[in-house]
Amino acid sequence: MNAEIKANVDPKRTPLAEVIPLAHPFTVYIEVTRYCNLRCFYCLIATQDEEHGAMQQLGLKVQHMDPEWFPKVVENLRQFPQGIKRVVFSGLGEPLMNPRLPEMIRQVADAGITDRIDVITNGLLITRKKADELIQSGLTNINISIQGVDAAQYMETCKKGIDYPRFLENLAYLYENRGDIKIYIKVIDATLKSKQDEEKFFVTFGNLADRIYIEHLVVMQQQMDDLKLLVDPTKTFYNEELDLDRKVCGQSFYFLQIGCNFDIFPCPVPGLPLTLSMGNMKEQSLVDIWNGPRRRQHLITMLKLEKDTIPECRGCTCFNAINDPMENLDKDAPRLLQRFL
Repeated sequence: MNAEIKANVDPKRTPLAEVIPLAHPFTVYIEVTRYCNLRCFYCLIATQDEEHGAMQQLGLKVQHMDPEWFPKVVENLRQFPQGIKRVVFSGLGEPLMNPRLPEMIRQVADAGITDRIDVITNGLLITRKKADELIQSGLTNINISIQGVDAAQYMETCKKGIDYPRFLENLAYLYENRGDIKIYIKVIDATLKSKQDEEKFFVTFGNLADRIYIEHLVVMQQQMDDLKLLVDPTKTFYNEELDLDRKVCGQSFYFLQIGCNFDIFPCPVPGLPLTLSMGNMKEQSLVDIWNGPRRRQHLITMLKLEKDTIPECRGCTCFNAINDPMENLDKDAPRLLQRFL
């Protein structure tokens, strides 16, 4: 096996408490579409066709990001001081469903906004042609989420029948021709039924990636109530023990998500309600939203250890399950609060 078995995290991080407040986000997610070719049981997209389902209740329209506005996204990001570490094409939908994705990646790459550009994808739409387009786009990292170790598991997990051998052939082509692009392949533990499945995952994909890992299923979207019955709430995304007493969402201090309708959110959770929007890029610049009173008050509330007074954040476990120790601000919260008052 060529791949390193390792979670997709950066071990060389500076403690967040040492650098906030930030003049710019470290990580920017861009939701270029809400269309998806799968209906995974753990995702809001699975409720898309349900009358009065979670997506309808949130008022989320299935659409692509307006391509005429995308150059304005790039220009807004260029207005931040240098220091954005990562731009990620990810959101509620499957990024490769947007046919203009390679062009969008190229715009970000040419603008020199960041040295790292990621796509998080289920990989099923990767053909040789699409692989070539991605490789030539300026992309630096591809994160591929596997939904099972055979076609039957895909049908069970995401109600999708796939040509599994062809899927593997396309991933092999991508790997063999990737150039400097780093490929991370992961699967969530809840889709694997046995130790044999885990071994099959590593054998099947271990020579198609630079890094590979089995991640723990966490509840990303609070609306997915039934999912909470399947999840071990004491484990992080990376199968480590969870600090159940953590109060502050560290992601809010370095994260910016640009939603499909150009609403701006303070964390990476897909499908957030509009009531958590910090502003809309069609009405304000990203710099103004980042430095604006709504986001500032959001961070002050976090540092007061009052996260659960924010209705959209009350009961969220995702902020804790995907944070790492370098983002733990709880013990420093009283001191850090003075920087925001």
